[in-house]
Amino acid sequence: MDAKRLSRVGVLSACAVAAYVFESFIPVPVPWARIGISNVVVVITLFGFGFTEALLVTLVRIAAGNLLLGIMLSPSFIMSMAGGVAALAAMGLVRRHAVPPLSVVGASVAGAVANNAVQIWVFAVLFTGGGAPRELLGTFIILGAAVGFATGVLSAMLLEKVGLESRSPVE
Repeated sequence: MDAKRLSRVGVLSACAVAAYVFESFIPVPVPWARIGISNVVVVITLFGFGFTEALLVTLVRIAAGNLLLGIMLSPSFIMSMAGGVAALAAMGLVRRHAVPPLSVVGASVAGAVANNAVQIWVFAVLFTGGGAPRELLGTFIILGAAVGFATGVLSAMLLEKVGLESRSPVE
């Protein structure tokens, strides 16, 4: 990785970690639920710079954010890591393989839904030892789609504002 690319990932990771820690102080009605402010940085990184950079930002955001919050290796960390990687994988897949490729907003919705579905599954495995609580799944998918839409709109606006060209889905 060259110095320019490394510094870009470092700055974007720092922004994502700051947003991640900041949003942990926002009250939420459900434990482990997050608004997704830090995901804006990941979406911008994916569409502005590529999948590899977005993966690095995701991993640093979750690891450093949980370390700073003092919850490293907790169930929350495990759920965040699983959901974050699943979200990025979903966004990358629909961006690259959907015909036609999804927009920033569409990819963000797919990522948020994947994030919530995987987190519900991880929760079930960690705490119930079995199947995902179906009662929660529908609600969290709907909430994920709504939050993903808002995150996608904000990401698209910021990408346009800073003049980042959306990278080709085939990297």
